Amino acid sequence: MSSSNAQPEPARGSFKYRGVLILSLAAVYPIAAWWVLAYGGEAGATALWLAAAPQVFCYLALLWVFGRSLRSGREALLTRFARFVHGEISADIARYTRQITIFWTAFFAVMALTSASLLVFVSVAAWLFFANVLNLPLLVCVFVAEYVYRSMRFPGVAYPSLGATVTAFRQFRNSNGKS
Repeated sequence: MSSSNAQPEPARGSFKYRGVLILSLAAVYPIAAWWVLAYGGEAGATALWLAAAPQVFCYLALLWVFGRSLRSGREALLTRFARFVHGEISADIARYTRQITIFWTAFFAVMALTSASLLVFVSVAAWLFFANVLNLPLLVCVFVAEYVYRSMRFPGVAYPSLGATVTAFRQFRNSNGKS
């Protein structure tokens, strides 16, 4: 029942209408924000939660994307990406990419938890400092530290430039992670 013009089946767990979901969420957030501000208690506290929600949501979304690739029987997201970029990879690199996927999953969980905890249990000023001053430098430091560690651990491996990596990521994303 297959023909040469048949479309490939979506990858298991992929979402065929991803753009529709993203646009729906983009439309729902302002409506929910308006409703909460109009009908939900103290406006200042509500506005603060609405300001914090996108950062926490982004980290939770990344946690979900990376974490679901770690389920039993699945290849870790960064292992799939490494195979896509480099073709065949060694067992040592496959193990490392799985471990670094676990690390990033934990990092995203810690960042989401820290952001929400600072807002709820510490102070608005502490959350603002974390969200607006520390957030990006922490991400950059983790990226740089991982790159330095990877370069020392696998000295003979050639790594693509940042531009080539971005291009490969776009191709990877458009291919649903299949090489």
